[in-house]
Order: sequence, then C-alpha cells, then structure tokens
Amino acid sequence: MCEYWKEVWNRKGKADTDDLNELDGYNTVVADIQYIANSIIGELEIKSTDRVLEVGCGAGALAQYLTSYCKEYIGIDYTKSLVDKHIKILQNSVLVAEANDIPFKDNYFDKSFSYSVFHYFQDKEYAKKAFDEMKRVTIGNIYVGDLPPLSHRKEHLLFSANDFDDGIISGGLYNPIRFNLTFKR
Repeated sequence: MCEYWKEVWNRKGKADTDDLNELDGYNTVVADIQYIANSIIGELEIKSTDRVLEVGCGAGALAQYLTSYCKEYIGIDYTKSLVDKHIKILQNSVLVAEANDIPFKDNYFDKSFSYSVFHYFQDKEYAKKAFDEMKRVTIGNIYVGDLPPLSHRKEHLLFSANDFDDGIISGGLYNPIRFNLTFKR
C-alpha cells in the first residue's frame, strides 16, 4: 500500500466515530452504499451457501449489507485501526492482512471482491499480485470495483481496461468515469 494512504486510513480508523460511511471514506462522495452492496451481490451471484472474502474491508460499510446473504463473510484490510472498528461495530470475522498476500489456502472462498480499494495501492505490480491472490483463494466469481482511469487526486493509482487480461468490464456504480471488473468462473 502507498504510505500516504496508510496514514490516511489509519487516522480514519482512530476517529471517535462508529459511522461506517465516515470511517470508510464514503461520507465525501455521493454513493448509495446499500445499492453498491446489492450490485456486488448480484454481479457475484452470491448464494446463502457461499463463503465470501472482501479484500479491503475497512470498517465494514459494505459488509453491513452483505453478511446476511452468505454462509460466511471474511474481510481483510491492512489497517489495524479499521479492522478493530469493524470487529467492534459489526462483530465480523476480519483480519489484518495485505491484499498481495492473502493468508488463506487455495480455493478457500466461493466468491471474492474488492470495492473502491485498488486505486489506493502503491503500483500496478501490487494490484496485479492482489488480483492474482484473489484468483488463487477463490473458486468462483471475483469482482474488483470502482477502478479510476483518471482522478482529481494525484495519489490515486489509475487503471484502464487493458490492465486486466480477462474479465468483464462494466460501468461505475456511483461514479460514471470509473469502471468495474468481474472475473467469472
């Protein structure tokens, strides 16, 4: 992860609030988090028997709407302060871990996703390794959402559809400039 963003997210996790939108940075954008969660559920075709991994789970803004749809939800995030908030507020099973080194065995999850996270990575090599790790630990569909081809922030990592070898590209869920990638198995 980019050191700049590590500091930002660590500071957010230490904030004196339980507002999941604020903790996960959605309070600064016009995004319907429940709509985004429902879109991810539909795109991944999440079933009640699925074990689902969220890479970059933060404090759980999306998880709050996902956990009732699957058999087991597990989240990972590199920010200990946000993981602590996630556990305190939602009591979900979440771990501190880097996206490029997911601490689970091959094919452990039925589905996995990462939303509004990849643009905080340090470089495209890290992003590729994170996507490869998601493929390694997931039997079924994978979703990577909210990828920016351009941004108002110089600290954001930018992407194009050509950065991904395979998958279905779709339009952004709240920002029409951004795009999503679904890898179907």
